[in-house]
Amino acid sequence: MMKNIGIIGVGMMGLGHSLGFDMISDCKVVAVADSNEKQLEMIKNAFKRSSPQFFNDYKEILNMPEVDAVVIATPSYLHQKMTIDALKANKDVFLEKPIAPTIEATDAIIMALAKTDRIIQVGLVYRYSNLYRTIVHLIEEGRFGNVMMAYCKEYRDNFSNLWFFDEAKSGGALLDKNCHHFDLFNWFITSPPKSVFAQGGKHVVKSGHKIQCAYSKHQGDVIKNPSIVDHANVLIEFENGAKGNLGLCMYEIEPIEGLEIGLMGDNGSWALAKKDETLIIAGGPIGNKEEVFLDYYSDNEGVGHIGCQTERREFLECLETRKQPFANLKIARDSCVVAFAAEKSIREGRIVSISEFFNPEVEAVFEKLGYNTLQKAPPVFSLETPQQKLKLKKKLKTKRKQLEKDLERIEEEIRNVSNKF
Repeated sequence: MMKNIGIIGVGMMGLGHSLGFDMISDCKVVAVADSNEKQLEMIKNAFKRSSPQFFNDYKEILNMPEVDAVVIATPSYLHQKMTIDALKANKDVFLEKPIAPTIEATDAIIMALAKTDRIIQVGLVYRYSNLYRTIVHLIEEGRFGNVMMAYCKEYRDNFSNLWFFDEAKSGGALLDKNCHHFDLFNWFITSPPKSVFAQGGKHVVKSGHKIQCAYSKHQGDVIKNPSIVDHANVLIEFENGAKGNLGLCMYEIEPIEGLEIGLMGDNGSWALAKKDETLIIAGGPIGNKEEVFLDYYSDNEGVGHIGCQTERREFLECLETRKQPFANLKIARDSCVVAFAAEKSIREGRIVSISEFFNPEVEAVFEKLGYNTLQKAPPVFSLETPQQKLKLKKKLKTKRKQLEKDLERIEEEIRNVSNKF
């Protein structure tokens, strides 16, 4: 059945959702709201299938009976009121990550959901990517034994908009930027996090520094009195003894080195994902290095972050079947709590226990909704389009040429050694 979607907030994330949902035949974008008139003007001609109405007040969308669900892609300090208003209007919600900038606001949204029969899916897009689902499939198959170490290195440019630099609005760099990665740690290790210790501060991004972000429309805007860190190192201990570590730097300038996500199993096998476009596994029973070739196109269709189209398709499926989403509020809260603990550890200079964020009322809601049951990773998604097949074929041809060059170099080295003796 055709679903009608309303988009609240059309900054970078909202624009992506507008274009992405507009591409899917099972839905139409029927309304868009943003308080910034320039943002609305920018997006008005972007739709190909949909003919939405445009509003400055998001409540206009909530008053439309034909709207089945809304996407909330506004700055996170606006999430609590908008999400609760949407639930009261009997709308299902796709809520961008993080849930909210504080644990109090996060839990308020969860408790509001408990009073309804609505669905909230959180935009933890990696949960829907072919890359990270494949890694978890390998974990579930036992290829790494028990995952006992996970790590993330994210060295990148800084945030794209001034509001991010105010911790009261964004919740801090580690929340907004790294809740994705803390979620991956939780997913890989499958044991609850126990404690967090973090160190961080401001090396470069201080008052008077300018936004330096390759994709920002606010490039060069002057940052005044930033209250977030521009670098951090985070150590996480899990209840089963596993460890996670994350290194963040937010002042690298193009060309960016790129994201690295890795894990180590207790059988000596390991996996390393680079730049969300390459997966290498090796060691232990796996043996020599091998690249796991994946479909990196179908889960996003070239319109955004890996996993972005799959998360939209699966949200629409949840609207139709009324099943709970894979990226539910418990999974999202768990990832946010690690970030909250890390930010608290930096402020207070101590190890922070995850139990400090325990809320029995929230846990009761999760139990009622069935969120405490461990879910298997869903299958990867493939469109098997000619574009995807062509892209994979080109990648394989490039790899073959590189291997041929490596072979020629090795043969030349062998000849040189033979001539010497």
